[in-house]
Amino acid sequence: MTVARPAPPLKASSLAIPLLVMVFGMALAGLVAVPTYGIVWGALVGLFLVYGFRLAKNDLTLPRAALVIAAMTAFGLLTLVFMAQATVLLTPTVAGSMGVVWLVFGGVAASVGAPNADRAAKWSTALLWGLGGALVAPLASAMDLLPDSGEPLGPGPFIVAGAVAALIGGSALLSALSGVRTIAVIGSTIVLTTFAGIQVDFTIVELITDFANFAKAPTFWPPDFNWAIGEGVWWNITTWDFGNPHLPNPLIETFRIGILASVFGCLVALPIAFMASTVTAPNRLSYLLDKSFLNVIRTIPDLFWAMIFVAGIGLGPFAGVLALFFFTMAIMGKLLSETVDSVDPGPLEAARATGSSHFAAVRASVLPQVLPNYVAYALYIFEISIRASVVLGLVGAGGIGRVLEAQRVFFQFDRVLAVVIIIFVIVFAIEQISVALRRRLV
Repeated sequence: MTVARPAPPLKASSLAIPLLVMVFGMALAGLVAVPTYGIVWGALVGLFLVYGFRLAKNDLTLPRAALVIAAMTAFGLLTLVFMAQATVLLTPTVAGSMGVVWLVFGGVAASVGAPNADRAAKWSTALLWGLGGALVAPLASAMDLLPDSGEPLGPGPFIVAGAVAALIGGSALLSALSGVRTIAVIGSTIVLTTFAGIQVDFTIVELITDFANFAKAPTFWPPDFNWAIGEGVWWNITTWDFGNPHLPNPLIETFRIGILASVFGCLVALPIAFMASTVTAPNRLSYLLDKSFLNVIRTIPDLFWAMIFVAGIGLGPFAGVLALFFFTMAIMGKLLSETVDSVDPGPLEAARATGSSHFAAVRASVLPQVLPNYVAYALYIFEISIRASVVLGLVGAGGIGRVLEAQRVFFQFDRVLAVVIIIFVIVFAIEQISVALRRRLV
C-alpha cells in the first residue's frame, strides 16, 4: 500500500507569482473604474483575487468564488463614492470611512477565501485591508492623482487603489490561506515604504545626484591629515593638535566624555533597572515610577539633552558628559531591566525563603545571573557613547564634533574628510574590541 506524501509547505517565494498577478490585475482593472461606476472594476478585482487563490493552489468552490466577486463588486462601488468625496475635501473621516469599507469586505474575503485559517489570521487580514483602504486616498493625493474640486475623477486613483488592495489586502489573504506571514509583511511594507517616500519627496534619481555633488565640493579630496596631526607624531594620537596646539586634544576629549558618561550612567542605571523589572521591583508603585522615568528619559534624544545642558551650563565637555549620562542611563536601564525580566526566579524565591530582605535577596540571587550581560551592555554603551559624543560637539558640547563643525562652516571639506576617516577608524577599532569582549562574557 502506497502512502501519499503530504504536500510540502508553501514558501513566500511560491506565493510571489500569485501576488504579482493580483497587483497587476487589480491595478490595470482600475482603468475601467470611472466609466462603469466602480462596478466592473470591483468585479475584476474579485476575479483576480479568485485567480490568485487558484495560483496559490486554493481551489474555491463556485459559490465561494461568486461571493468573493460579489463582495468586491460592492467594494468597488463604495470605493468610487468615497474617492469622489476625497476630491472635494480629503479629511481623516473620508480616509477612515474607506478604511472601514475595506475592512468589512476584507473580512468577507478572508472568511470565504481562507475558511480554514484561524480566527487571529482572519482578523489580521481584515485589519490589513482596513489599513490599505485608509491609505488609498492619502496615497493618491500624495501622487497628485486626485483632481481639483469639480473636475472628474480619472483612472489614476483606482489604479493606485487596485495596487494597494493587492499588496496589502491580497498579500494578507495569501498569508491567511497559506500560513506564510512573510508575504503579508512584504506587501504591507512595500505600500508603507512607498507612501513614506512620496511624502518626503524621496527619489532614487535625486539620491544618486546628491551623492554625486560630493565630488563637486571644493577642497574635498585628498583629506588633509597633515592639518589633523599638526606638529604631533602620526602614531601618537595624544600629540595631534587638529590645527591648534594651544587647545586640548579634541579626540582625547571625546574619549573622556564617553568614559565618564558610560561609567556613571551604567552605575546609576543598575539599581534603576532592578526597580524597573516586575521580577525584582519591591512593589507595583516603584515599578511604575521607575518604568515611567526610564520611558521619559529615553524619549529625549542625546542631541536634545546636549542642547539643554549647553544652554544651562555653557559650552564645553561637561555639558556633553551630562547629556550622555542621561543617554547611557536610559539605554542601560532599558536593556538590563528586560534582561532581569527573563532571569530564573527560583534563586530569588529561595533567598527570600531564608528570611533575607528584598534587596539582599536580589543582590545575592539575581545580580550574579545578569552580571555578564551588564558588563557586556556597558561595553556596548561605551562604544555608542564615543559615536554620540562626536555628534554632541556639533552643538558645542565638546569633543571632536566641535572641530568637525568649525571646519564644515568654513567649507574646509578636506579637513572634514580627514576627521571623518579618523573617527571611522577609531570607532571601528573600539567596536571590534568591544564585540570580542562581549562574546567572551555572554
